[in-house]
Amino acid sequence: ADILISVMEKDEQNVMCSLIGKKLGAKHTIARIRTPEYNNSISLLKEDLGLSMAINPEQLTANKIARALSIPSALEETTFLKGRIQMISIKVKEGSNLAGATVSALSKKITGVIVCTIERDNVTSVPKGNTKIQVGDKINITGSPKDIKEFLVYSKLISEKTKKVIICGGSNTSIYLAKLLIDMGMDVKIIELSEERCKFLSEKLPEALIIHGDVSDQYVLFEEGIETCDAFVTLTSIDEENIICSMFASMQNVPKIITKVNHISLDGVIEKANIDTVITPHKIAANQVVKYVRAMQNGQNSSCEALYKFGDESFEMLEFIIKKDFKGLNMKIKDMKVKEGVLIVAISRNRNIIFPNGQDEIKLRDTIIVIDNSGSIIDINDILE
Repeated sequence: ADILISVMEKDEQNVMCSLIGKKLGAKHTIARIRTPEYNNSISLLKEDLGLSMAINPEQLTANKIARALSIPSALEETTFLKGRIQMISIKVKEGSNLAGATVSALSKKITGVIVCTIERDNVTSVPKGNTKIQVGDKINITGSPKDIKEFLVYSKLISEKTKKVIICGGSNTSIYLAKLLIDMGMDVKIIELSEERCKFLSEKLPEALIIHGDVSDQYVLFEEGIETCDAFVTLTSIDEENIICSMFASMQNVPKIITKVNHISLDGVIEKANIDTVITPHKIAANQVVKYVRAMQNGQNSSCEALYKFGDESFEMLEFIIKKDFKGLNMKIKDMKVKEGVLIVAISRNRNIIFPNGQDEIKLRDTIIVIDNSGSIIDINDILE
């Protein structure tokens, strides 16, 4: 096999499976390792165990939530080109300067930001210049962190920094997340039903406040200050409980609510419940595996270096390093026959970031960022008709 992926229930099984697979000739092995105690030392043992990659869905989920809380206005956030390009997803609300504006008008107003996609009525599309943005739209934008901040100020979407966070449930994800948030200077409170687990959490997280209580009891939530917190994160093992608690937090006008959901079938319920930021751990882990597999396909050609799925997952953001095989080399973008649904959003050249228009050219050794809705792009030449 070219690749062996072991995602069984127990970490020990996954490590053993990968070790045996490597001995039997599998070229690459990926193992899911979730236990925090193992996670800290696995990087030291990867080579000895024959592991190409270890994935930890809880750690990945915590990282994603922490990034979202670092920009409260954003539904989700990711970066490309080592943090020099940022992509955020935002929801257009009443009173925003975005409502009623065309994409081309926005581009003139804030030149360093590109509107990549618009999600409206559960359909995601790449907008044209004359596309009007409406209240309720979810839009994905890219730009430098500085330009993104300017865009949020213009849009009247800038929020106060997150200071007080309530986490529902004392899972491993909660432990990873609490450590990240405490390092970012936030006050963290975890509400957990099991007294034994509370004792364990208080040992692991001495700087967090651990509350023994039932998150489904509104009096407990009021007692712990739900109406004054800046962010409310539901990480219990029960999807329905997470959704109900998030709806209650929404009624208390909590500025930032993040809900963990394991079952994709609940998407319709979530949409109607008016919950903006939803995290699905197995989707995050699967995307990480896909990124690795895409990177394995790199060779002499201008293959995909990094990948990020977003929205309804029918769209991808891809990163390519341009090599001699690219058929559009030294050609102006307006003269290229780029496929419908594909958008070139950024070019990195000699550490400078270019947000291209039709007059820009793609040159050898450039790194480019592309948005695609076909899901079939592996090689850079796949963006051309």
